[in-house]
Amino acid sequence: MNTLYFNYALEVEKTASITQAADNLFMTQPTLSKAIKDLENSLGFAVFRRTSKGVVPTQKGREFLEHARKIVAQIEKMELSLQSRDSVNQVFSLAIPRASYISQAAAKFLCSFDNSREMELDILETSSLNVIEKVAAGNFVLGIIRCHVEDEDYFLKNLAEKGLQYENLWQSHYVALMSQNHPLVPQPKLTAEDFAPYIEVAFGDDHVPYVRVSSHGRATDTLNNKRILVYDRAMQFDLLRANSLAYMWTSPLPVQLLEQNNLVQRKIKNSCEFKDLLISRAGYRYSKLDRDFINELTLQRNEVAYTGSF
Repeated sequence: MNTLYFNYALEVEKTASITQAADNLFMTQPTLSKAIKDLENSLGFAVFRRTSKGVVPTQKGREFLEHARKIVAQIEKMELSLQSRDSVNQVFSLAIPRASYISQAAAKFLCSFDNSREMELDILETSSLNVIEKVAAGNFVLGIIRCHVEDEDYFLKNLAEKGLQYENLWQSHYVALMSQNHPLVPQPKLTAEDFAPYIEVAFGDDHVPYVRVSSHGRATDTLNNKRILVYDRAMQFDLLRANSLAYMWTSPLPVQLLEQNNLVQRKIKNSCEFKDLLISRAGYRYSKLDRDFINELTLQRNEVAYTGSF
């Protein structure tokens, strides 16, 4: 039996409403209803019944909820104990998309660790869908995912189904990244259509199944039939430096990275919006290390959002 469902049932009891409980848990109402139904099927009896006063526990439901409350309290106590240990031993794990401001924040954050003490740090750069799988499986404590704004509902449903919570980090437009020698650099105003004759560099595993089938994985509505697919963030810089006809749609980069790689980023009139979300398992409470990382991440985001070179 999935103990995460205990939290769901306790929230329904507290609110006396499936709809309000779903809002509080960052889930859709149908997803929560299905979870409660699955729980009741596992138990072999109804936990709740609908009345004029809302959704209330049955007699057996009240007995179950008392046991569930004790189990959840013990799990929370255990998590707090583990977080305290992790803070002492400097244990931190994070799965992230291939985004430069995020990796730079992680690098700066890791430099702040005390080298005289024990530490265990685990950082993974991968696709957003893989980040979700890794965090849901407990392989990583924190994760960051990136999605197109129009795909957000798909990702939020995915998070809810896997028992993950989230908070918004950033929403912005993609920019075009290219070599300083790219033919379009001198052009004062650019549109996505201007890049059609050139070679797009893209991450090959960033597609989203069943979403916008005709155009998934693209940062604009303009299809380019000349593409190079890569799976490593460093490779994108190598390709852009080496090929003056290549470009890539990305989130804004820190100025330092642009200068180091002789690259230029330009705002594009009709580029799509992306959204970055910080995710963790439902009910997880941030440790001090987690909060320190989030603070550094916010600093790096602000640097590229407000002082980036375009």
